[in-house]
Amino acid sequence: MRSMSLQKPVLMTALGCLVLSGCGTLDASADRTPAGSAVSATARRDALSDSGDPEIRFLAVLARVMDMCAPDGIDGIDDVPEPEDLAGAEESSTPRYGPGETPPGTPNEAGDIPVPVDDPAPATTSPDPTRRGPVKEVPLTGIDTCMGKEHAQRVREAFGKTRTTGYEAMREKLMGLDYPASRIHRMPDRAGAPRVRLDLRMMGNQLALEVTLTDGGAIAEPFGAPETEDVNVAEVRRETDDRQLY
Repeated sequence: MRSMSLQKPVLMTALGCLVLSGCGTLDASADRTPAGSAVSATARRDALSDSGDPEIRFLAVLARVMDMCAPDGIDGIDDVPEPEDLAGAEESSTPRYGPGETPPGTPNEAGDIPVPVDDPAPATTSPDPTRRGPVKEVPLTGIDTCMGKEHAQRVREAFGKTRTTGYEAMREKLMGLDYPASRIHRMPDRAGAPRVRLDLRMMGNQLALEVTLTDGGAIAEPFGAPETEDVNVAEVRRETDDRQLY
């Protein structure tokens, strides 16, 4: 299972403040957003970039990359649906107690207190057998394809500026690019070259990145990993796993 320093609801709320209007400036001292203030999405991303939490800074990276791939999908969101506008809101809930029936703990006309009969427990299904061994990579589609290219270019440019040798230096540089340590997975060296995989999955996407050091920088290859959290990106079997770098 993927290790996360923040719970998913917190991450979703923070990302929501990036893409929806009306969230205002992040107030670190009060740990809340001032009501009624409106700032640009860029200002909100800058606020997240200065956070002391690596997962929050990672959210800012995701937002910037997403903006490059789908700017209309980020800034073009104007309205948030009201609860009554959501699907199924018009359906009234079925009362638990029918006419003449008494809620538990309330005496009826005869002065007796009825004992409620609990609803039967839902039928349980046998859990699927525990998955063993590697899983196959999945194809990237839609915005994942574009974001994979942007992340790969970002990493290649960073490693092309200064020579990096060894896994530890590689890991430190990736963390300096605001990829959290929990999302960096060491892989066996390829032809003697340090190699890692970055878990870039968030809220249902399937994006991961494999980074291999070279003499002149790094090779960065996007690939797809199943979105389920029980799949570690280091366990994904890629079609290129048997390829050797020369």
